[in-house]
Amino acid sequence: MNIKFIYILLFFLLSSFANYAQFKAGLLNTLEAVYPDYNNLKFNNNYKTNIPSNSSAEVHILIKSNIGNKISIDTRSKNISTINWDIIEPVPVEENTGLDSRTEQFKGKINPYVIRRAPFYIFEVIYPLNKKSFVTKHKYSLLRLTVNSKHLQDEKNHLIEISIKENLKNIQKLNFKIKVHSASIPELIDSNFFYTNWFNITKMEEKHSLKRWSDKWYKMLEKYAKIMANGRQNCVIIPGELISLKENKIHLDEDKMISFINVFRKNGFKYFESPHLLGRGKNDDWGSPELITNLRGRGYFSDEAKKDIDTIIRKIKKFTKKYNLTNQWLQHIADEPTNNNAECYRQVSKQIKDIYPEIKIMEATNAKESLNGAIDFWCPIINDFQENEGFFRSREKIGEKVLIYTCLIPGGKWLNRTLDMERIRQVYFGWAGSKYNTFGYLHWGLNQYKADPFKQSVVKHPSPIASPTNYLPAGDTHIIYPGEDGPLSSLRFEAHRKGIEDYELLEILKSKNKRKHSNIVKKLFLDYKNYSTSISKYIRVKRKLLKSLPVFLQNSVKIGLIVPHAQIESCLSSTILSYPTT
Repeated sequence: MNIKFIYILLFFLLSSFANYAQFKAGLLNTLEAVYPDYNNLKFNNNYKTNIPSNSSAEVHILIKSNIGNKISIDTRSKNISTINWDIIEPVPVEENTGLDSRTEQFKGKINPYVIRRAPFYIFEVIYPLNKKSFVTKHKYSLLRLTVNSKHLQDEKNHLIEISIKENLKNIQKLNFKIKVHSASIPELIDSNFFYTNWFNITKMEEKHSLKRWSDKWYKMLEKYAKIMANGRQNCVIIPGELISLKENKIHLDEDKMISFINVFRKNGFKYFESPHLLGRGKNDDWGSPELITNLRGRGYFSDEAKKDIDTIIRKIKKFTKKYNLTNQWLQHIADEPTNNNAECYRQVSKQIKDIYPEIKIMEATNAKESLNGAIDFWCPIINDFQENEGFFRSREKIGEKVLIYTCLIPGGKWLNRTLDMERIRQVYFGWAGSKYNTFGYLHWGLNQYKADPFKQSVVKHPSPIASPTNYLPAGDTHIIYPGEDGPLSSLRFEAHRKGIEDYELLEILKSKNKRKHSNIVKKLFLDYKNYSTSISKYIRVKRKLLKSLPVFLQNSVKIGLIVPHAQIESCLSSTILSYPTT
């Protein structure tokens, strides 16, 4: 045999072997941080998940393959016919979150609690995979397999056999096992957890080229409502323009407002936040003692401003009474009131309550004692809550309620949801809620994009008084992404959902056995800065939680603000379900 031919044959054999050795595929928990360039993770051939009823079974498939290779997927299951596939794409992290807030450059201190030093890319955006094949764009690819428990029989083990092929020849066989427990997650309409991410309709319009209030606009709004509901969000903020000036008179657009609300009601939403009535003015003056009306830019201490507030609240009262929304309407006055403007805030609150005593005032707060008596639903940032828990407990004793929020603050080891933090931190917002009896979570950024979110995650703080080093941390402006045909979920948004589902289960356990509830929670979560980041430990404790709830009685625990499902259904049937004409 020709020696040259032998060398050529050996070369091709070695090349083929090298290519085969490069290819790997394995199963991962969906909370694992995964990167397109490098990973030090185990490729599991077998993976088992335990889920409650009325939830979803989910697993990630990590694939290592040369760029440009075709990957094909196939599944087999004896009793599961509906299997959903997604492909996860990465986004950039240009700077790390700061040790206390913003990004590291704000104070020049290194944050040792990030998952990786910036800059880097991380898998984040969830795209539906309509074909069972794709061409690799990175050294690592990440797929997501989900099965809704409605397609599974309760109290049964299920198996999905997965085949991953590279270029139709190299094959990796994987087994995904699912155990469905009898404990059940309530429908969104019956959720015990209040959850809001502020929605920007202007950004929706910009990203999808929509004309406001058109038929296409409403169809897209429905898609946004659905993705929020799928993430367990049950509150939405009302567009500010629905309370506007018309021929220099204050006008509440009743038809558009109820049509907007009904889109979300149909998807299980129960709460509706009003637009803020006042603010710090065009110059964002945090030192001023006087709040400025958003509608006309008048200082509140003027008679004209007080008259404007009177008119607005009377119109809101008439609207909410007509559509049976009193128990679902949450009134904002001014975002993040401080000690400087607290007296002004209190005066506004008193004026509102004199007109509409039943209305509930909710606010993300900076001040505390100076706002006593002005707020029904306090929403402190988590570090403020943890460091001043005694104050907030004293407010609860007189019937007020507490939820929490995060934003560009806090950083370091505190729970938050920036892109360089562990995904399990988002899960723990639900565990924290159950431990501390805080009934919900607020964040300002559903889709508050300041740049293309696929290309830029860290952006300059938009305030006119922001310093040159004041940047919003990676992903702070958003938790969903604008796809071509509608919004796209993210791994952070799904981690939030998982935590809220855990909250529902924990609350049921708490109502039956407080000691067992406390023992389970403290295995993972001690406070907002002390918690386990071990995903394997979380899996074990979650399984124990599920086994401790053999029977789930829906609605066994209620927060005071919850509105009965029947009442909402009755209200829906009596209101306008068609869209107003433009």
